[in-house]
Amino acid sequence: MITNNELYGVLDPDSRDWTDGLLSKIFKECNRPKTDEDKAERRWILYDGDVDAVWVENMNSVMDDNRILTLANGDRIRLQKWCSMLFEVFDLQYASPATISRCGMVYVDPKNLGYRPFYTHWLKGKFNTYGETMHDSLKELFLKYVPPLIDRIFEGINGDEIVAVLNFITPRTDLNCVQQLCHLIDAILPDPESNPPQDVVELEKLYIFSLVWSMGGCITMEDREKFNQFITQVSQTLLPPNLYDNFYDPSSLNLDLWEKKVPAYEPPADKKFASILVPTVDTTRYSWLLNALLQNKRPVMFCGDSGTAKTVTVFSAFRQLDPEAYMFLSVNFSSRTTSKNFQDVVEENIDKKSLKSYGPKVLGKKMILFIDDLNMPVIDKYGTQQPNALLKFLVEKNQLYQRGGDLELRDIVDVQYVGCMSPPNGNNKVDPRLMSLYCVFNVT
Repeated sequence: MITNNELYGVLDPDSRDWTDGLLSKIFKECNRPKTDEDKAERRWILYDGDVDAVWVENMNSVMDDNRILTLANGDRIRLQKWCSMLFEVFDLQYASPATISRCGMVYVDPKNLGYRPFYTHWLKGKFNTYGETMHDSLKELFLKYVPPLIDRIFEGINGDEIVAVLNFITPRTDLNCVQQLCHLIDAILPDPESNPPQDVVELEKLYIFSLVWSMGGCITMEDREKFNQFITQVSQTLLPPNLYDNFYDPSSLNLDLWEKKVPAYEPPADKKFASILVPTVDTTRYSWLLNALLQNKRPVMFCGDSGTAKTVTVFSAFRQLDPEAYMFLSVNFSSRTTSKNFQDVVEENIDKKSLKSYGPKVLGKKMILFIDDLNMPVIDKYGTQQPNALLKFLVEKNQLYQRGGDLELRDIVDVQYVGCMSPPNGNNKVDPRLMSLYCVFNVT
């Protein structure tokens, strides 16, 4: 994401001027002597991202018995007893044995914790907002649908039979699917003051619709029929033959055809051929999903083969948003895009709001940052797509470190994230830790 010099600092060979790096600055701050006020304070330096031999070898003297970071200007900074370092990584494929032997390893298996704690925590929020009836209904629907669907999709368990698992267009975990389910329900449920549905019967169709576009939203076209059949089998109620062709109607608490929501065609005002967009069921469906999740402040990703009109659909959805409330920044990734290119584009379109907060230049507007061809950046020698590593930090933390200058940590406010990408292949796999931050839909 940043160079070795940007990380550790650089000494000018001619003037002998020293420029601090990001890590050297943070390391000094964390290991400064304590005062009486912070005597009991424990400090952590978290390295969130890929570990490779380029930068971590310079860290080895800190991790052995010396516990000293030596910089190019001769500074030697000791790692104090109240300060610890924590590496959070997807794998250690490119880490050297010297690194691995000096770190305590904790492998977090996805099956150990699972998806239930997240849903339980989410349910507590529904109890506080909507009351006990809504909480109990959502819990009952969860027990009816989610465990059987997770078993069918990821384990191939269909009742007493073992069948083929269902395939996603891009890798997803059971927790990703449950998170997307909760985000969709949040986006659909009306405000507590507007008398929302409460009991199981009233909520079931809403829940089924959310399941289709969370657990089934990223499933490949070939396996959608199997998913459709299984959810109908679990439901044991009368459902439409193809759930993907139906939307949830809050006025009737039922499922209805997307065809009824397709707007009439209107010729473009400028009469240019390139501006013509004929609304279809697909553009209507994906635009609705995108706008619903944007209103709920969730990142959205459309994944599909070339020619499936992902970008056109996204811009069609953007045109439905209030231009007085939103502005848009479109960034096209390519094989030559670097993390610095990406950061420069973002920083050119934001202004300082307060002490360390930065946001859209137009006061009162939110900015939607749209990344097209997110899978395109080249994978470096150590398996990292540099722009995507920076994007993960930006989406997850809503923060960016300044490059050069004071290296300040800036909070990025009033920015939402949308992306499009082609299905990952053997040569171009997008970091699953980045994809887990998005609600992902397969555009067929």
